[in-house]
Amino acid sequence: MTKPARYIFTSRQSNVVPASLEGVEIAFVGDSVDDRGSATTKALKGVAKTVLSLRFDANKQGTYLDGEETSRERLASHLRGKTRILMDATTLGLGELLQILLAAGRAENRAIEFLYAEPKQYIRRTAESAIDGQLREFSLTNNCSFCSVQGFAHEYQPHMRAAHVFLLGFEPARILNAIEQRNDFDREHYRCHVVIGVPAFQAGWESNAIRPHLSVLDDLDIGENSITYCQANSIRETYLTLWDLYQQLGDERGCFYVSPLGTKPHAVGTALFLLETKGNDIPTSLYYDHPVRVPHRSSEVATWHHVHVQLRER
Repeated sequence: MTKPARYIFTSRQSNVVPASLEGVEIAFVGDSVDDRGSATTKALKGVAKTVLSLRFDANKQGTYLDGEETSRERLASHLRGKTRILMDATTLGLGELLQILLAAGRAENRAIEFLYAEPKQYIRRTAESAIDGQLREFSLTNNCSFCSVQGFAHEYQPHMRAAHVFLLGFEPARILNAIEQRNDFDREHYRCHVVIGVPAFQAGWESNAIRPHLSVLDDLDIGENSITYCQANSIRETYLTLWDLYQQLGDERGCFYVSPLGTKPHAVGTALFLLETKGNDIPTSLYYDHPVRVPHRSSEVATWHHVHVQLRER
């Protein structure tokens, strides 16, 4: 099995807009739906030489740059010769992140930067909607059909060997939808493993991810040996955790599926992992619902993260 390239990660955290953003040549942003999205977009427009809006349509597998459909080669043309390229992970989805990473590879960029702003508070559902007062119910996304992204898909055949890693967030409906849409697997050959964001963004938030999923994990016979904990706000730890699980669970006779249903740093780490394992002897595949984020899903900004990822020379 190909060993990980071990990207070099440099991460800065602050309670205000990071001064390290100064000098960014080109930044990519998505649609803003809450306070932190507005804050990151505003910050980047104030420091980056060029700010471009990107959207990926999972149904059409199309990419749109400033509203106009574009190709991966055209996207790469914007990146050639640039030394500081940044993606706003706060507003971009996983589909957009993968498209930029693929274009950066084509343009032979060996470094990429990510900006992410944690929410100070997520908006809960109304109290009347909670059956159990102890449960934390959130309405953060409108979930869609599960599919992949071209270049990161491996078709599943019933009874084939597979390991499926789900990185969980606050919404148990997402893993339920995933299992329902993949309803033809043989549990003797299809192993499910979950990753939970611990430590969480804030003390106590780990319960928001664990407690709503307890009945789901029980139904899927997922016990302690099939649960891994990974820092919710760390791209680096997510990337390394997936590599560890890949080396433990991967099977050349099957496929290693990943569903990043949790935090955006988990999604970024997943994107880097998928990019690196693309074409390996043990195939990897994205299985994802490309959710639409609910407007005003969070309020205010907590910690800012500016992460620089450099591909180490082999």
